[in-house]
Amino acid sequence: MTNPQQDAGDGRAARWRGQREKRRSEFVERALVAIAEEGPDVSVATMAVYAEVARTRIYRHFEDSTDLRNAVARRVAAMMLLEYAPVITTDGAPRAILTRAARTHLDWVTEHANLYRYLMSFSPAAEEVRRAITTAVADMLRPYLDALGTPAAATPLANALIGMVESVALDWIERPGGTDVGALTEQLAAWAWALVDTTMRGRGVVLDPDLPLPAPGDLRT
Repeated sequence: MTNPQQDAGDGRAARWRGQREKRRSEFVERALVAIAEEGPDVSVATMAVYAEVARTRIYRHFEDSTDLRNAVARRVAAMMLLEYAPVITTDGAPRAILTRAARTHLDWVTEHANLYRYLMSFSPAAEEVRRAITTAVADMLRPYLDALGTPAAATPLANALIGMVESVALDWIERPGGTDVGALTEQLAAWAWALVDTTMRGRGVVLDPDLPLPAPGDLRT
C-alpha cells in the first residue's frame, strides 16, 4: 500500500530537481552570452548581471563558482560536438573531407572565439571534448588501418590530426590580421592529408586525395 505523504514528498523532490536543472540551464545560457560579449575572464558577478539575478541566487543552483564554470565549459563542449559530428565522415574524397573538417573548426572558433578560449582554459572540459572528437576520428580511421593490419595506429593518427588543427586554430585566433580563413583552411587540409598519406604509404597504399575514398576492404597494397 502506498504512502500518500511519501508520494507527495517524492513528487515535490522531483519537481524541485526539475526546477533546479531548468534554472541551472538558464544560468548557463546567460553565462554564455556574458562570456561571448565580455571575454573568457568574465567574473561570476558579471554572469549574474547577465542573468539578472543577485550573485547569491546563483549558488542556490550551483555548489560553487567551480561548479558553475565547469557547467558552462561543458555546455560549450556540447555545442562544439554538435557542430562537428556531421563532418566526421568518410563520405567524399580525402581532400574534401579534410577541408570540410578544417573549415568547420575554423568557422566555429571564429564565430565563438571567446567561448573557445573559455573552454580551453578549463582542462577537464577541454580534455573531454578533445577525447570525444579524437575518438570519433579514430573510429572513422580504424576500419582502413584495420584492413592494413595496423588498427592500433588509428588513435595516434587521430591525436596528431586533432592536436595540429587545435593548436594552429588557437594560435590563429590570438593573432588577428594574419592568414585569412580560406588560406588557413587549405593549409590545414594539406598538412592533414600529408599525415594521412604518409601513414597509408607506409603501409603500401597510395590514395588519390581527389577521388572518393574506397571501402576499407577495397584497399590495395
